[in-house]
Amino acid sequence: MGPLRLFPLLSAVLAATVLTGCGSSDPASSSASSGSSGSAAASKAPGSSAADGDFPRTVAHEQGSTPLKAAPKRIAAISTGQLDDLLTLGVVPVATTRADYAGLVPGYLRTAFPRQAEALGSMTDIGTRTSPNLEKLAAAKPDLILVNSTQGALYPSLAAIAPTVVTKGRGVNWKKDLLTVADAVGRRERARTLLTRFEKDAADQDEKLGGEHTALSMVRFNPDRVRMFGKKSFTGTIADDMGLGRPESQRFDDISQDLSGERIPQMDGDWIFYSVQGRPGKTDATTYLSNPLWKKLGAVRGGHIVKVDDDPWYLNAGPTAARVVLRDITGHLGR
Repeated sequence: MGPLRLFPLLSAVLAATVLTGCGSSDPASSSASSGSSGSAAASKAPGSSAADGDFPRTVAHEQGSTPLKAAPKRIAAISTGQLDDLLTLGVVPVATTRADYAGLVPGYLRTAFPRQAEALGSMTDIGTRTSPNLEKLAAAKPDLILVNSTQGALYPSLAAIAPTVVTKGRGVNWKKDLLTVADAVGRRERARTLLTRFEKDAADQDEKLGGEHTALSMVRFNPDRVRMFGKKSFTGTIADDMGLGRPESQRFDDISQDLSGERIPQMDGDWIFYSVQGRPGKTDATTYLSNPLWKKLGAVRGGHIVKVDDDPWYLNAGPTAARVVLRDITGHLGR
């Protein structure tokens, strides 16, 4: 397998402000110019003092710091959101993992980066996010490994293979994680520009869509459970960036809570955005969606229910996914 491939950011705005002279006609411009919630928090993410593109550098991360002698050319991305981060920054890794019940490359990323189809197809599949195959990882000969802190126990083993940078993980931290990944590949200012643009675009929707008086409910049907998402979920932070409200039942300070049939009323909101992970027949989605309690929900009776793509909404957490979520919300609420 050859080295990773670098390509320009796809946003027309960023092409003018960040990558002047690097053109692209990819249709994913809005996707690639994404960021995430809370620039104040994101700006506090650890970072090297090196300017973009300058190496050697030392990257501070969740398990210490890692010196990088040269710009990495063969990156392995193990954890949630890191493939999204890299692609949005203009980098294709040589190896990555897959989520349960999902493919190696989420469909929304294939759509956003069509010109990278060949490079994405040549990536080494190194197993699942929760159980990466270290032999396959080593065989891919990475010069940088990215992983998040939920897999922190693997850090010594990974660091023995190649320099390793550990991001925080969990959806609420996706801005900070983007900046850490960007620091490792020498593109931190690009990431800051992405975040600034995203936050402005999200904040511009506040009053247009009803602000905090419009409550968004977020529900996911997994093969083994049904969940509603709280303030610290990836999508919860985007609703916050947009100044939108959440149902009282979903203002809890965590990523998600499991639901049972009798708790269907807690799914209600002004709008419900739900997804089904994997095959619908493998989940309880049909049972819930045909339940009389579901049919009585205000959002259902008002026609304010939207089935969304599970990958960007509830399975991944990155800047291009954030653009998809922002687009979906504004597209439906702004009708």
